[in-house]
Amino acid sequence: MQQALDSNTMDRLVALGREQGQLTTQDLETNLPIHAMSAEDIALVVVHLEESGVPVELDDRLLASNPSAIQAPARSAEIIPFPDRAAAARMKKRSAPLQKASPVQSQPAFVQQEKRAAHWAVAVAGLLVLALMVGALILFGV
Repeated sequence: MQQALDSNTMDRLVALGREQGQLTTQDLETNLPIHAMSAEDIALVVVHLEESGVPVELDDRLLASNPSAIQAPARSAEIIPFPDRAAAARMKKRSAPLQKASPVQSQPAFVQQEKRAAHWAVAVAGLLVLALMVGALILFGV
């Protein structure tokens, strides 16, 4: 911050803000050299005031780096109204039943045989590992 913003100036702003309940852009322009300050300096002053318990109501133009290039606020999400009772009733009255899913097409026989063989191979490998672990336990006496 600049040297012009000594503790007396900040104390005076805090007292004014507590007296009024908040500070406005007009209050800051009256008590501070706003036009000679950068946006970062203004933001630091605002943070200090709000940490002191004084809410600050600022114009966006003060915090913009180029005051002439103020952008319009971005639109928020669109609010979709809750459907009325008539629309809910229309949705309930849909006469078309749910369609059944098409049956799963069967796979060729050789694919099914390969899957069965893979399943057996995994089962046999699992049994072999189990037998080896039991044998190791017996051998080492754990």
